[in-house]
Amino acid sequence: SAMQINGMDLPVEYIAFAARYRYAAGFCNLRLKEELDSFGRVLQTELAHIYTDVVELTARTAQLGAYFVCDGCYGEPGSGSAGPGAMPDIVDFTGIICFGMAGDGSPFCLDFRGARGAPSVILWDDDYWRKISNSFEDFLLLFS
Repeated sequence: SAMQINGMDLPVEYIAFAARYRYAAGFCNLRLKEELDSFGRVLQTELAHIYTDVVELTARTAQLGAYFVCDGCYGEPGSGSAGPGAMPDIVDFTGIICFGMAGDGSPFCLDFRGARGAPSVILWDDDYWRKISNSFEDFLLLFS
């Protein structure tokens, strides 16, 4: 069955995956097969927690805009990182859905800004947003 957050349809792969971990309250603690993202760039993270229902997805997504605020450093033009897969700071989260968390609390998100039907997966990696997979399906393939 379809799941929508803020008018965006969650990928069917996400829905199936989240359903598997609902009984565990979303705790999955998945490790990367290799320390690489879908593009072959070095990545050190784990998927500790997946949010499994609309209430939690909506709440976690709402927190992004409260946490990532323009403060004279974050969100300034040209403040982007040179790290692997780096993206410009996100200041408008209307096209973003937070679906999970790494062991250190970093959010994993679906980025619908490029294509409403085909969101990519992004991660807050210490001090910058980075794209780690073109799709949720590709994202799952990174983990054992």
